[in-house]
Amino acid sequence: MKTSLIVRTFLATAAALMVMACTSGGGSAPAVSPITGQHPATWLTTHWSGYLQNPGSCTTCHGSAAVQPATAVPSGVTCFGCHHPQGPNHPDTWNLAVPTPDHGLAAMAPAGPAFDPTAPVFPNQGFASCTPCHGALYNNPANGYAPSCYSCHTTAPHPPKPWGAGLGLPATQPRHDLVDVSNAPECAKCHTGGGNSTITPVSPAAPGTAPGCFNGTLCHNASF
Repeated sequence: MKTSLIVRTFLATAAALMVMACTSGGGSAPAVSPITGQHPATWLTTHWSGYLQNPGSCTTCHGSAAVQPATAVPSGVTCFGCHHPQGPNHPDTWNLAVPTPDHGLAAMAPAGPAFDPTAPVFPNQGFASCTPCHGALYNNPANGYAPSCYSCHTTAPHPPKPWGAGLGLPATQPRHDLVDVSNAPECAKCHTGGGNSTITPVSPAAPGTAPGCFNGTLCHNASF
């Protein structure tokens, strides 16, 4: 009887120590039950937020940012069971401007699927894919997960003026005419009604018209 009690005590202590180890990654430790050693049932929908606030808090149980087999980490679950081999962070080339940085190409691409917090994959396609971390208006006023786009783009979440076509710009410089039209709703956040542009439509769009590049809701309409 005493042996059984000792064994149960040992196992309980070991489990508690494992939970403590897995939650000692920093001041914002991930939520783990001290009884089961498991994250809450809703963790899949919120883990990206916890990771962005304190990436180091995940490594004790789930391993480093390098791809590794699940058998090599204490929890038996790595980030790469869901995430691509570059992990939850952007690749090293994300900000390299040769000739256009990868993040610029991704932003100008056709809008991808809306970010789904229940799916642990960021689309990284279209301007809207930047907003979960960098803020709905790209200035990150509240969420604190990633830098504001304005820390580099001092006037807007795109290169400074001139941003237009036909202005003698180098062929390698990003231009707004290279942005896929499916990104128009994001452009509308700042440019609706010509409020942040010197170009205004000849005639306004019909009431209730969704933002678009050629229907008068931003700058251009059919006459441009």
